[in-house]
Amino acid sequence: MWKTLTVGMQNFFYHPSLQILIDCGTGKDAVKKLLQQCDGVETLILSHAHADHYGGAVHFLKRNPCLIVAPSRERPFLIDPQLEPAILFGGWFPRQLASKWLLGPPNLPVQDLSTEKFPEVDFVELPGHTPALCGIRDGERLFVSDALFGPEILQKYPLLYHFDPLTALKTAKKLSAKASEFIPSHGTAGGKDLVEKNVACMEKAFERVENTVQRGKHPLEDVLSSVMEHIAPPTTLETYYLNRSALLGYVSALEREGHIKIALEGSQLVCY
Repeated sequence: MWKTLTVGMQNFFYHPSLQILIDCGTGKDAVKKLLQQCDGVETLILSHAHADHYGGAVHFLKRNPCLIVAPSRERPFLIDPQLEPAILFGGWFPRQLASKWLLGPPNLPVQDLSTEKFPEVDFVELPGHTPALCGIRDGERLFVSDALFGPEILQKYPLLYHFDPLTALKTAKKLSAKASEFIPSHGTAGGKDLVEKNVACMEKAFERVENTVQRGKHPLEDVLSSVMEHIAPPTTLETYYLNRSALLGYVSALEREGHIKIALEGSQLVCY
C-alpha cells in the first residue's frame, strides 16, 4: 500500500514493500528528512522534470543509491536542466532564474520510465502541467503531483503555472472519474472539491485573458501585465516569469481555439 510522506508543504508517494518513491524534493535537508521516513528505496520515479521535484537527486543518490526513471518526454529537461529557466525566459536566462527551484542538477543518470517493468504500479498520465507528468493511483487515492494544487497553494498563487493550460484543464476535469481522493505534491489533499477549485482557478485565468482582449486591440505585453496585476501581481523575478509563461499558454490556447487573434503590428504583437 502506498504511503503519503510529507516534508514541509511537499508531499511524496512511497511504497514500502516495492521500495518505490515518487519524487525527492529540493536540497540536502529535504532529502535527509524524506529518507528518514523511508525503509529503503530501490527505484526513484520522477513524476516530471521540474527542479522542485528532482533538485535533491544528487544528494539522494549519495545517501541511497538507486535506479532513477522518468517519463521519456521529461528526460531532456533532466539531462539538460537549463532548458527549464530558458523556456521561462524565452532565451538564455538571467542569474535570478538560476535558483534551486528552477535549475536542477545536470546529467542525472535517469532512464526512461517503462511502465511494463512496474506491473504492480497503476500509472496515470496527467499531461498539461508538463508534457508527460505522471501520477500514481492506489485504489480511490490518486497522487496527482502538480496536476492539482492544494487549497493553501491556490490561495497564495492563484495564477497556476501549467506549460499547456488547456490540456491541464482537460486533465483536471477528468480526474473525478479516476479517484475520490487526490494528493497533490504541494498542499493539502482533498476530494472532488479540490478538483473543482483548481478548475475554477484555470477557468478564471482563461476568462480574464479573453475579456481583456475582447475590450479592444491590445499589445500582448499589456494583456499579460493587466491579467497578472488583476489575478496575481508578481513579487519576484521568478514569479513574474512563471506568471508570464503561464499566461502565454492561456493566450495561445485561446488563439488556437479561435477565441482571439494574434497579429504583428510594427515591432510588437497585438491581441484582439
